[in-house]
Amino acid sequence: MILNSFFIIPLLTHILDTKEVSIYLIALQILNLICTCSFDWIAKGVIRFYEKYDIQDKLNSFLSTVFWLSIFVYILMLIIYFSAKNLIITQFAVSPLVFILTIILVIPCGIRQILYQILRAKNYYWLYTGSIILYQLLFVAIFLAMVNILPDSSAIITAMIMAIAIIDIYISVSIAIKYPVNLVIDKKILFEILKYALPLVVTSVCYWTLFHSPKLIFQSYNQYLNTSVFGIAWTLATNTLQPAASLFMFVNFPVIIKNHEHNKAIRPYFTSMIQMYIFIMLPLVMGFGFFSQDIVKLVLPSAYSLVSLLLPLFGITIFLHELMKLINIKYHLTNKTYIETVLGVTILAISCIINLFVIQKYSITGAAAVMLLTEITLIVTNNFIKFKNSNYINYNKVFQSFFKLCIITLICYLISICAFSGNDTIICILKLITYFLLTYTLYYVFRKKILL
Repeated sequence: MILNSFFIIPLLTHILDTKEVSIYLIALQILNLICTCSFDWIAKGVIRFYEKYDIQDKLNSFLSTVFWLSIFVYILMLIIYFSAKNLIITQFAVSPLVFILTIILVIPCGIRQILYQILRAKNYYWLYTGSIILYQLLFVAIFLAMVNILPDSSAIITAMIMAIAIIDIYISVSIAIKYPVNLVIDKKILFEILKYALPLVVTSVCYWTLFHSPKLIFQSYNQYLNTSVFGIAWTLATNTLQPAASLFMFVNFPVIIKNHEHNKAIRPYFTSMIQMYIFIMLPLVMGFGFFSQDIVKLVLPSAYSLVSLLLPLFGITIFLHELMKLINIKYHLTNKTYIETVLGVTILAISCIINLFVIQKYSITGAAAVMLLTEITLIVTNNFIKFKNSNYINYNKVFQSFFKLCIITLICYLISICAFSGNDTIICILKLITYFLLTYTLYYVFRKKILL
């Protein structure tokens, strides 16, 4: 994903004009929404209950139920998607070819989502990482081969379809899935998955609306540059920060689920996980704030200079959003995901109404500010919701670690800008290298005092 930020995204922005970039970004958001409503919540059900049914020796029935549920949901999404065809094509400047390719792309993306959850449950972390790197390389190679054959945005999506399909086959062969599909659905398993995961659909749609509705608004007003700037800034931030942030959920969620299923204490482990999350992520997030202009100058064309205004806001937003996912594991362990849904719907509905007025006056910066304020509100509110035996975090330790890390990071930033002054490309690179090397070196040296 980091390769995507600092190679693929710059490549696309140099090859395509802003309108083609905006169409590609809108197609991705449509894809994201469809996957959210179809395969994503089913995939979350896989990681939540895989261990349980493995213990009960019911994986055959469990995976068969997941298969038939996925088929039914995809057919339902097809019907809804094609019923909105005219709206999507006319309102968001999406071509008929991109429209068709987007719904086709859902299939390999959905299969990959479920396969990734199985990799998590089986602790196949190297296969997960290797498949992501292989996908990025395949995507670039296929796109460059297709860009002169198909229209620009269509070539990108076609390359994604082919690359992800190859990755699906690669993972399937690597883990040697041997479970045959039963024709009978286990109703008890189906009900448990639906009860747990259906609220997550509503929650995820709310987050999707918060993060991506500004792009749809800009695109509907034919503000292609705003769509591109907002979308590229968000993509650059997410593809840089989310791989590291998501790694914590990828690695730790299955461990926490296992401990929970075996009635083991998780408070010490959970607290250490939050501390380590801040330990890894803080230099990256603050780096976006400190060096946003340098980063944009290094990787993007001059048309995207306004991206530097959004990167600090998006960096903090993503940091808080991924931290909120870790904190909200309490809803998953207690199977009370509906509480997160109710809270998300309420706060995010308010933010969307505010967004309609803020975007008109403050454009892209206003939309980014609303996203950040919403995340702050959500993370504060979720921390006040408690359940019996769900006090998983020692906040004193977390805040002490955070305070120490902030001081070290700020000192490293000051040293880097004092050591190298100027805006030349080489100077920008040296400042970034000095900042990150010095920060993580000092983190490592003082790790025992930071991670209490």
